[in-house]
Amino acid sequence: MIRVAVCDDLPDERELMRTMVRDYMDHREAPYTLAVFSSGEELTDAYGDKAQPFDLIFLDIFMGGMNGMETAHRIRRADQTASIMFLTTSPDFAVESYQVEADNYLLKPLCPEQFEAVMNRFMEKRYPRKQESLLLISGSNGRRIPYQDILYVESRNVNVEIVCIQDAVYHIRKKLADVESELKRPNFLRCNQSYIVNMDYVVEAADSFTMTNGARIPIKVRERKRIRDQYCEYIVRKMEEME
Repeated sequence: MIRVAVCDDLPDERELMRTMVRDYMDHREAPYTLAVFSSGEELTDAYGDKAQPFDLIFLDIFMGGMNGMETAHRIRRADQTASIMFLTTSPDFAVESYQVEADNYLLKPLCPEQFEAVMNRFMEKRYPRKQESLLLISGSNGRRIPYQDILYVESRNVNVEIVCIQDAVYHIRKKLADVESELKRPNFLRCNQSYIVNMDYVVEAADSFTMTNGARIPIKVRERKRIRDQYCEYIVRKMEEME
């Protein structure tokens, strides 16, 4: 899930950016959320107790109240990973933009070609197309869900529910066994008849798996020891790879 923020004090500019982001993401079939702010104060307040609420921020420099450059400096105190793309009518802040590690400096009025070019660079850097993902097809619609976004998969009668980070949930008419055969990654574990968990998001393994979103996923009673051992072995391997 790609978390995008747009901050501009002009309503027409906010709406233009909203449309451009929506059209680009929909065309690319990329799951995303979009938050729109009318001031730097609103954007910085959105951080609150969330250290990294956004992956990509489009930030106007010339705004009433806190300008975009000051906003970016405040954001960087809490978040060093978000990609910041400045929007402005003047190149005067080009040098200062490097001090907050901005990814791009876009001059208004933006043209679709310019926007698409910077978005393509961002996507290929952060979310390369070769990234493994699960293809969901429903009727004539299709969507790819990056494996790393999936918390767990639950079978519900003839449907499958895919629960992802950022509270995103997708439904598809499919058997859990078919989804399991597609999730060719060591971090996915079938823990009972109805669930597959992403072990990267397990915070506790007891009689059930507790996920980062608080969900408790039951573990098959007869195979509880084997399943928990498999989880522990995965965590140990992952820690060894990080050393």
